[in-house]
Amino acid sequence: MLNHWASLFNTDCVVARIGTHLVYPIFKVGSTSLMSAADKILVNEEIGQCRHIEILLRDPGVRFVSGINQYSRLNNMDVSEVWQLARSGKLVDRHFAPQFLWLLHLYRYFKGTVMIRPFEYIKKITDIHLAKKGIDQPVPELTTFVDIDYRLMDSINKKVSLKKIIEENRDALS
Repeated sequence: MLNHWASLFNTDCVVARIGTHLVYPIFKVGSTSLMSAADKILVNEEIGQCRHIEILLRDPGVRFVSGINQYSRLNNMDVSEVWQLARSGKLVDRHFAPQFLWLLHLYRYFKGTVMIRPFEYIKKITDIHLAKKGIDQPVPELTTFVDIDYRLMDSINKKVSLKKIIEENRDALS
């Protein structure tokens, strides 16, 4: 199963430098705002030269609902249809895949310490806040997509080894 999800990340890995912050943007966690505010973008092997990286994490349930809705808007699909496809395992997308998968993507290029921040911390990084379009329709959380991220929330406002996070949680998606 992990191989299936990891296939979502066949693109460049990027870190945004915004002033003194080096931030790893995750879809549906302010990534559009962070990328718009970036002074510089580090890509793939350049990321390995970073001394530390900040990662914003969003409440997993809220992000899941937002991601399902965003996918439905982008693909002109009904929200309930997208949810059913996700529930049946026929659809995964970067907008609602676990944030942990994003950390796996970063780990390909960065093995150091990260500072995990709550999503609201974005206000301390940038004044740019690009609002999403549309009102999200509620859908039930799917444990397959959110459980591992709820475990990550214990690391909010802590400096942690990215390697340790990966090692402690990798089997949760197998």
